[in-house]
Amino acid sequence: RTPGVKFIYTSVKDFFEAFAGDKRKFDKPILVNILAEDVWMVGFLTNEDLGRFELGAEYVSAYVPQGYNIAGQVYLVKRNRIKRLSDMAASEAMKFAVTGGVVQLDDVKRT
Repeated sequence: RTPGVKFIYTSVKDFFEAFAGDKRKFDKPILVNILAEDVWMVGFLTNEDLGRFELGAEYVSAYVPQGYNIAGQVYLVKRNRIKRLSDMAASEAMKFAVTGGVVQLDDVKRT
């Protein structure tokens, strides 16, 4: 009954379910162009319907994890600033992002 505990609990629960639960959201790996034209970040497409933000249908949300911790940034970007990584498993993309790109990814093509 402490103020804020329910909010924190449900937020943390939803976050962890997004990684491994039935509500898995980090299953669409992407490259997202945020900072400069030739700079790409590994992330995940998390929402393609941002009607509540009134930005228009051309915007999507991209989550970009930070290395070596459970943190990251959510960016609302135009669709043309993302590239889907259809040949990479979501787990490989997360591993690459949170390790700062130092892991060796499998060369096996995913379907």
